Amino acid sequence: MGNNRAKALLLVADNVGENRIREFQLLSEAGGYEVLDTIIQRRRPDTRYYLGIGKLGEVESLVRSLGPDVVITYHQLNPIQYVNLERRLKVKVMDRILLILEIFERRAGSKEAKLQIELTRLRLEIPRVREFIRLAKMGEQIGFYGGGEYAIEAYYRYMMRRIAHIRRELSAIRRRREMLVTKRRDYGLPQVALTGYTSAGKTTLFNRLAGESKYVDGKPFATLDTYSRLVDFNGLKAILTDTIGFIDDLPPLLIESFYATIAEVLNADLVLFMVDISDGYQEFSRKIMSSIKIFNDLGIPRSRILPVLNKIDLMDNVDINDKIGLVKSEFPDYVIISAKTGIGINDLKNAIRARLEPLIIDRKHGNSKDFNPID
Repeated sequence: MGNNRAKALLLVADNVGENRIREFQLLSEAGGYEVLDTIIQRRRPDTRYYLGIGKLGEVESLVRSLGPDVVITYHQLNPIQYVNLERRLKVKVMDRILLILEIFERRAGSKEAKLQIELTRLRLEIPRVREFIRLAKMGEQIGFYGGGEYAIEAYYRYMMRRIAHIRRELSAIRRRREMLVTKRRDYGLPQVALTGYTSAGKTTLFNRLAGESKYVDGKPFATLDTYSRLVDFNGLKAILTDTIGFIDDLPPLLIESFYATIAEVLNADLVLFMVDISDGYQEFSRKIMSSIKIFNDLGIPRSRILPVLNKIDLMDNVDINDKIGLVKSEFPDYVIISAKTGIGINDLKNAIRARLEPLIIDRKHGNSKDFNPID
């Protein structure tokens, strides 16, 4: 059977590090692209073409010889860079943020997730459309959207109306979510959120704890929609929610547009911070510190976070003490498990129960017997 995947050429400016470059390649593959080559320029992105003129010439030759369907840049492009790159390379250009959105679009299931993705795409596209309008007013033949200045301005007005409509719909969804959280608290049920770096094994752990069979493929962003289930943690019942994974260099716009998903972490009484302990030390450290930065940005105190070091079954124990030392330097306690094989799961349940028990007494009041806590 032939390979029908679209072919991509990846561009990386600046010295972002080998781990991030490899993650970029894995993201591209998760997006359904066959990566033909990765061109790296170890200097800051050029303001006009992303790459410097010399390196851009090399890329032009590669585009002609390899025939990619798309060129993807690691960094977010400004409107001028988009226009200039597509004119020079004569091929579709996108950046890593749009690549992530493509993955989101394919994997989103709920109406909420789809609306959030559309909102983010529109907000990313607005500056580019404004640049097209500016060029059209100058009389330039920009070659996009299949029309002139009037068609582009009509599309711009549609985008603004659509953004306003989506925001109203998402506000209604958020209000319902906030009411549900309040009801759960009144019902006396603690909230536990599963989060952490993407591909750390969150959904595998969710399936084991909740007796579910949610989709798992080991690729980035397998989980987009939040899933909540009532789970018994060795005699203590709590709502467990699986959430979207973190990733390095995630722009604030993407986090903001997925507010409703991130809100599950903000509202949680306990955050299970999943980390892949089988990663090499440098990769392990990078993911820990990237996630901590996101927790800090969200205003989540360390006291509400329980690190869960997953995939112990894949460890060779060479540098496990160094990794544990790093975790202990940032958090008061942790649990080591294998979500796949079940190692340490009982210890995890006991640790969760110990963290949540003090919250239970204050919350058992004013309950409605016909309230469904996971509705």
